[in-house]
Amino acid sequence: MSPQSSSRLRMYIAGFFEALVNIFIFLPYFFSVKKLLHTLFDPWKNLSSPKVTKGFSFSVLFNNLMFDLISRGIGAMMRGAIVTFFILILMFYFMIIPFVIILFAITIPFALGIFAITPSEEEHKEAMKEVFIKNHLLKEENYQFVEQWYEYIYDLILKPEPWWKLKHLMNVPPLARDWSMGYTPTLDEYGEDLTSTGYQMSIRNHVIGRKKESAMIERALSKSDEANAIMVGQEGVGKHTIINDFARSIYEGKVNSLLAYKRVLMLNMEKILSKYTDKAQRELFFEELMKEASVSQNVVVVIDNIDRYLSAQSGEVDLSSSIEKFAGTNRLQMIGITTPYLYESTVFPKTNIRSLFEKLEVAEISKEHAKYILLDRTLWFEQRHHLIIPYEIIGLVIEKGDFYLTSVPFPEKALQLMDSVCVYTQQTAKATKVLPEYVDTVLANKTHTPTTLSDVLKDKLLHLEQLLSKQIIGQKEAIDELSSALRRAFLMIGKRKKPLASFLFLGPTGVGKTETAKVLSNVFFDTSEHMSRFDMSLYQSTDDIGKLLGSVEKLNPGLLTKAVREHPYGVLLLDEIEKAHPDLLNIFLTMLDEGYFTDSYGQQVDCKNLVIIATSNAGSDHMFALLARTKLQQLSSDDMSTTTIIDYLVEKKLFSPEFLNRFDGVVAYHPLGTDTALVIAQGLAKSIEQSILETHDVTVRISAATIEKITKEGYNIQYGVRNLQRIFMQHVEDVIAKALLDGSVKKGEAMDL
Repeated sequence: MSPQSSSRLRMYIAGFFEALVNIFIFLPYFFSVKKLLHTLFDPWKNLSSPKVTKGFSFSVLFNNLMFDLISRGIGAMMRGAIVTFFILILMFYFMIIPFVIILFAITIPFALGIFAITPSEEEHKEAMKEVFIKNHLLKEENYQFVEQWYEYIYDLILKPEPWWKLKHLMNVPPLARDWSMGYTPTLDEYGEDLTSTGYQMSIRNHVIGRKKESAMIERALSKSDEANAIMVGQEGVGKHTIINDFARSIYEGKVNSLLAYKRVLMLNMEKILSKYTDKAQRELFFEELMKEASVSQNVVVVIDNIDRYLSAQSGEVDLSSSIEKFAGTNRLQMIGITTPYLYESTVFPKTNIRSLFEKLEVAEISKEHAKYILLDRTLWFEQRHHLIIPYEIIGLVIEKGDFYLTSVPFPEKALQLMDSVCVYTQQTAKATKVLPEYVDTVLANKTHTPTTLSDVLKDKLLHLEQLLSKQIIGQKEAIDELSSALRRAFLMIGKRKKPLASFLFLGPTGVGKTETAKVLSNVFFDTSEHMSRFDMSLYQSTDDIGKLLGSVEKLNPGLLTKAVREHPYGVLLLDEIEKAHPDLLNIFLTMLDEGYFTDSYGQQVDCKNLVIIATSNAGSDHMFALLARTKLQQLSSDDMSTTTIIDYLVEKKLFSPEFLNRFDGVVAYHPLGTDTALVIAQGLAKSIEQSILETHDVTVRISAATIEKITKEGYNIQYGVRNLQRIFMQHVEDVIAKALLDGSVKKGEAMDL
């Protein structure tokens, strides 16, 4: 006999005797012997006579005693029957053990023959490992991690486990687990039993990284008084998964004796409330269901979105008094589920409810835990979509999901992204293996944000100064600094925790501050639709803040919140920021520093893929004064620098150093001289000529002399280009309009100005 066969034979024999012992341990558990003996004379299904609080009657007393006696008699008879059956089974088990051992001995030679011709478990494992690593490894440096992943998957799922192992036997629900508890026929119609075999078989049998929270629920519900809990966490952090894990612990008998044999019922509140339309009838029906659960004494009620049933606001149902009434008893336990914001705004102000429920905070899991969950779920995704998902894809989904999908917490966003990538691979790419570029494509489509540096994007970044200079005249310093900051930002694509770039443009009106933002949106982001503009002079009071960030009371999502979520990749222009309310400036500080702000619903709004440009006319008078002194040669041109302007703003307390330091760049736009205004005027003239030709098929030729005359006579340095545009409208566009209207110039003709 080979050493390998000898080793397998020893394991075969050891397994047989382990099975005999495990079955002996399993039988009293399966027949609930301890529980049945402890409750032997308890009423059957908790059916007992109703308590009489007023008056006295011998007939009532006699009837109640007889009812209780019959109920207890039935209970004792049924429980006794199960215990008796257990004893018979145990006796039969001991009787057949010798015969089973003899039969087992006869199988040993056959087992040796099978061992000789079949591969061992270790050989089978190594063969599977080779195939697994070949399919799931893209980069050789990750070999060790893929090997560890395989070992984890093998031990958890792939390793053959005999049915007689004790952990498998103990997962079988015992008999008569609810015989000492009451009927809940009506309640069962309006809830789902999370501890039922059918439900437990439909969900995953293990949870990663949430044992602490499950244990917290067990402790909260084990208290002698006010044994209720409320789970508080953002949508997608896994609150329902934790409750499922707690229910599984009860199902498998892994909780303390106080919670053993409990049922966890998730109420269908919509179905309950749809039974009646009248408020009083709804409340009465809900109390009837809670009374049924209370009488049974073995129900833990779960109310999802409990905040909806504690508010008297329009459209909500206030069941506060009913919940308080039953949560305060020791015969019924409740678990509520809500979000942090709704807990603070709805639950916390209700002192009575708050005191009855122990708050259990459920935080977002770490990236490391999210990765373990995704590693655990990957085989399920592979089987569902008939794909191969390499190890590197899992890390990529975690890292890029963390950066780009900020509105959804882990693990939900990782699972959603992986599912979307699998669907794309199967249906669009028509591939059988997920590749890294598929993750980038799905993310780019989902967020409308580039996740990699494409060749087109690289070319734009390299030539951004030239592209912007074609339309922004006379502001080289601003263009150079803006282009430089964007290049640095895109080198950190997917890593930077602040906005792509942020600038404060200072200067008088009409010098190109707002126009720079518009041109950047058109040139760099291809369309003006990627620019969101807000005139901050409209938000000067605290009441205006709700217009931007949203209002729960008015069910208003907020203009700024909506704009950023609809266009997360683009330009955010905050015009005349110095006029905004100081509280708004504090919000913008967080936005510039952390790359997000929090809306009125307590949700983070991601700003990491925005170029934020704030403009301000603050200090314009000082600029003109400096310009005048420079012309008189009382100051050098260096005294018109950005640093000088910033020092003036801080000295006059127009902006705080803290606020200015948050920007990647603070750029002073200098007043435009006559020569620059002339260049801009020439551009305006060409624009008018082209517009008239396209619209009316009339060729307009505006002479250089006319352009120069209009510019010199009409341009005012204090009003900037906007004033120049108005002059062209008056002296050029108006003349053309009259000529077209009176018929002096017809379609296909030319007109000289």
